[in-house]
Amino acid sequence: MAAAIDIAILFVAFTSHLTLTMSTTIVALAPAIPIHKRLVTKLIHRDSIFSPRYNANDTIADRARRAIETSIARFVQVSELVSDDIRTNLLPSQPSELFYINFSIGHPPLPQLAIMDSGSSFLWIKCLPCSPCSSKSPISIFDPRKSFTYSSMSCRRHRCSYSKCNSYNECTYNITYVRGPGSTGIYVFEQLTFETIDDTKIVVPRVLLGCGRNLEADKGQYNGVFGLGVGRETSLITQLGSRFSYCVGNIMDPHYPYNQLFLGDGAIMEGDSTPLESSHGRYYVTLEGISIEGKLLEIDRRVFERTAMADNGVVFDSGTAYTWLAQDAYNVLSEEVQSLFKEMLQRYKGMPNQLCYIGSVREDLGGFPAVTFHFANGAQLVLDTLSMFLHIAPRVFCLAIGSSSVNGDSSKNLSVIGMMAQQNYNVGYDIGRNKLYFQRIDCELLED
Repeated sequence: MAAAIDIAILFVAFTSHLTLTMSTTIVALAPAIPIHKRLVTKLIHRDSIFSPRYNANDTIADRARRAIETSIARFVQVSELVSDDIRTNLLPSQPSELFYINFSIGHPPLPQLAIMDSGSSFLWIKCLPCSPCSSKSPISIFDPRKSFTYSSMSCRRHRCSYSKCNSYNECTYNITYVRGPGSTGIYVFEQLTFETIDDTKIVVPRVLLGCGRNLEADKGQYNGVFGLGVGRETSLITQLGSRFSYCVGNIMDPHYPYNQLFLGDGAIMEGDSTPLESSHGRYYVTLEGISIEGKLLEIDRRVFERTAMADNGVVFDSGTAYTWLAQDAYNVLSEEVQSLFKEMLQRYKGMPNQLCYIGSVREDLGGFPAVTFHFANGAQLVLDTLSMFLHIAPRVFCLAIGSSSVNGDSSKNLSVIGMMAQQNYNVGYDIGRNKLYFQRIDCELLED
């Protein structure tokens, strides 16, 4: 149980969480870019064999440790919302990597690897010359001087009327992190190329994005941030028609090849739908209850309500593996799970603040009932055992749902639906119609 004990120590000790604010200048929205083919690209989990950071020597405990680290860090980021009168976005800092998006920029195209983040609306990448620029990056840094399709945004353009200008008359942006690295650069137009699972290449011309020149810290781990949020000025999703969808399989399976992202009109909007609201870098939904095997748990639905307070409501998010529930809701669900396991499995108590058992999810939970999250308009998200539980050692597994008090503040009622709960679903965001769709499906079937 040594590996499980190590993770338990991490869970307790992980208190130095990164929070951040984002400050950008306002530019006018670009019109939607017409795309005549389905725009789909691969999603790469940080621990998959397709990731440049894959380590064949990693154990179950290693992957679980990172899943817990990223989930806690991300939940702290999402919950620590800092508002301003222009905009607020939450961008991932180093511990929050979960999925990467692989694309190429410029002509000739140069491959890039950026963090997928549904909590931000800005696409930026590192550009030469930059300072500092790590030589450890597994992906080459983009050099605008070598691209035939690159152009910077002039300060004379109407879109830059509220922006600051540099000495070269270029429109600038600035991202400031509270406790992490920031990025300063210029707004540019550049061609993006996406490669689908069947190796088809799709070119998107003249995308407005950020070219990062001054990086407060650069560990060389990734080349930028691919924001999937909507915003008033530089949102890539808005440029592509305010629609996207993604489908992921078992995120703890490093060999799964069918994780993918659909952008623009090619995004898949099928299955159950529920009202969606985008606000302050979050995608909010209305969760009405949770049931186990048809039994509705006695949870006061007011714990899921969103009010004027910034620290409540229910958010769908791409940056956390775990799901996080408001304390009162977590207590009820946890007690129900314990009652189902009573006298069946031995409790593992080496993980403080987590519900863990000695055993195997595949071998011991064959008859475990489905857990269903019920959303407004009758939409349902059904979690099987691989979406509910995470192995932290070969013979130890834990509930992959945590309490919102993980950061030491039990007063917040924020709940976050993480990526393990979204496994084996196509999740579609139709921002223009304010709807979120989820359809249970094998992601391999979406290849067409």
